[in-house]
Amino acid sequence: MDLRLPRLRGPARRGRRRWFAAAAAVVVLAGAGTWTAVASDDGPAVHRTDRVMTTGAGVNIDTSFFTAGSGRRPAVLLGHGFGGSKDDMRREAEQLARDGYAVMTWSARGFGRSTGKIGLNDPKGEVADVSKLIDWLAKRPEVRLDKSGDPRVGVAGGSYGGAISLLAAGYDKRVDAIAPSITYWNLADALFPNDVFKKLWAGIFINSGGGCDHFEAQLCAMYNRVAESGKPDAQARALLEQRSPSAVGDRIKVPTLILQGQTDSLFPLGQADAMAKAIRANGAPVDIDWIAGGHDGGDPETSRVEARVGSWFDRYLKDDKNADTGPAFRITRTGGID
Repeated sequence: MDLRLPRLRGPARRGRRRWFAAAAAVVVLAGAGTWTAVASDDGPAVHRTDRVMTTGAGVNIDTSFFTAGSGRRPAVLLGHGFGGSKDDMRREAEQLARDGYAVMTWSARGFGRSTGKIGLNDPKGEVADVSKLIDWLAKRPEVRLDKSGDPRVGVAGGSYGGAISLLAAGYDKRVDAIAPSITYWNLADALFPNDVFKKLWAGIFINSGGGCDHFEAQLCAMYNRVAESGKPDAQARALLEQRSPSAVGDRIKVPTLILQGQTDSLFPLGQADAMAKAIRANGAPVDIDWIAGGHDGGDPETSRVEARVGSWFDRYLKDDKNADTGPAFRITRTGGID
């Protein structure tokens, strides 16, 4: 099973199918990063800069920064799914760059070429890393600022990357809009529903992360303890709840597009429902889209989802009041009789 779905990949947004005519026109060393130009037959060339950033405690985060054209523009951070890396988000990043955004992708701790232990979106680890990335964006001449040190920035991603978008909005007030997909609101409730241990899914998490030793010690100990007993304890629930968006639900006050899968036994629709209720209670605009796919398979509706995320950011990052963000609630029917 692949925890990285959906990747928001495929045909270009707004129905235009774009094919790359040329790639890797030139690669040179530029400061601490590698610069690459990628040409296309539809839109300006996308420039990508790869660099490794140190976020403290000896942890290195592998990043890519994508821009096209000139002038300042809003920024978007794209988070990958569990077991993936920044490379999974490259195509989406290039498309958003052509559509007028400065886009950053990164490999979370313990994945890709990034170092550090996997913390399941630890506020002091992965979430703090995102704030460091926002600090970096605030210093870039390509990025539009709301004020000094505060870039206009949105965050999107699926599954693990969707959760980091919610957590980033809860912990960093500089985040202006988010678009989480097929993700969790309360990880303890997702893995321990009614105190039933989802052993299969938990095992997939551990294996996708490269084994227990690649996780923070307290997470590894928690997994071994619960796997042996077959039932979660209060300490296990508390540990996962502390790393869940629900822990900072009252702080998430930015426009939120929630895309949740109908075929998902890992993060079912109830997670999205709780998410929407909490964020709406804070007074933020919230739209909900139930897609046909999910962690159990089905159609991820890639091109439609990508288009809707782009329109969401057009409305709330570019301030384009004519952007069609779609209905407040949408569901894709996968069968049935009228």
